[in-house]
Amino acid sequence: MSQPYLTAREAAAKLNVSRATLYAYVSRGQIRSDPVDGSRSRLYRADDVRALRARKTADTASETIAATALSHGKPVLESAITLIADGALYYRGRDATELARTSSLETVAGLLWDCGTHDPFANPAPDIGPFSSPLRGISRCQALLPLAAGQDLAAYNLQAAAVARTGADLLRLLTAGFTNRAPSIEPIHAQLSACWGADLHVGKLIRAALVLCADHELNASTFTVRCVASTRATPYGAVMAGLAALQGPRHGGQTARVAALFDEIAAADSPAKGVAVRMRRGERLPGFGHPLYGSGDPRYTLLSRLLNGALGSNPALNMADELAQAATNITGLRPNVDFALVTLQRCLDLPTEAPMGIFAIGRCAGWIAHAQEQYAHSELIRPRARYVGEQPQLARPLNKV
Repeated sequence: MSQPYLTAREAAAKLNVSRATLYAYVSRGQIRSDPVDGSRSRLYRADDVRALRARKTADTASETIAATALSHGKPVLESAITLIADGALYYRGRDATELARTSSLETVAGLLWDCGTHDPFANPAPDIGPFSSPLRGISRCQALLPLAAGQDLAAYNLQAAAVARTGADLLRLLTAGFTNRAPSIEPIHAQLSACWGADLHVGKLIRAALVLCADHELNASTFTVRCVASTRATPYGAVMAGLAALQGPRHGGQTARVAALFDEIAAADSPAKGVAVRMRRGERLPGFGHPLYGSGDPRYTLLSRLLNGALGSNPALNMADELAQAATNITGLRPNVDFALVTLQRCLDLPTEAPMGIFAIGRCAGWIAHAQEQYAHSELIRPRARYVGEQPQLARPLNKV
């Protein structure tokens, strides 16, 4: 049987604290102590010490989980939309790569939005009137959406079916932003193909890329969308926040860094030598590796396979394949979806904003699904911060200025 009492030295050692901290625990009533007959010293209840130590261990474990949960760690929200497991990607239980082979973005959006037989794209395209802006790409979308939001009072209806209707408008508005044309009811991949001078054959590849970008669980932009939706802002506000997060160079903006890598490799003697130069400079390779896919990003795998099947021998595709192989041989990392989108753009001779356009338009479908899911919960997303700064001090004088 364990001893019922501990000395001050033993109790402090078990808690890994100083005696002063031990006495503070006693003064707060967290540890009981009893006097020793004929002595000024005291003994401390061993069961209280063990209980406090267990709580401290649990708190430390919780802090560790909290510290890692927001960086590809433990899940922080429940969701029925997207599953990433065993190197595969699923939208509501359906293999995303299979959907990309056969389905349009509109069809997949209906799946993500759980529309059943209801078609949110059956309504006319939004009519926002004349809009002119010298901006391009995602910046143009960020200027266009506030204008459209001010004209769409129905967006304040946050019921699931109404959010799906607003989502259809938002997808068409984003497409208009990237094509610089009026919103249309035409399939989104067809609109992009027509604007970018691509034929129907190429449109199928764009369609597949849009579907593969539709959702990816709680990435930075999607988590931002859910935070905004939890405040009961409209889907317009949530999507505008998502766009702001997406354009960062560590998220969708990574495609611009991959494009710069392609240019650098094209000027090198060979892809392998170009990669070696980067490695000697201590620079990472954008477009390679993903924490959730140890064996390779399935979105890249499918797009690469589709491109090789459609184009056969193509100089841009050959260079991309050689670069992918050289980088994997040297670093052990495999290409991800950012690399795939830039490969698509280079092989099909699409505009430079095409990778970001496909990413943003496709991902908007997932954002709307996550906004719907968040609107169904009453909780405000409001995590706590673990304070690590200077502790308050009583009566601390301020420096005079």
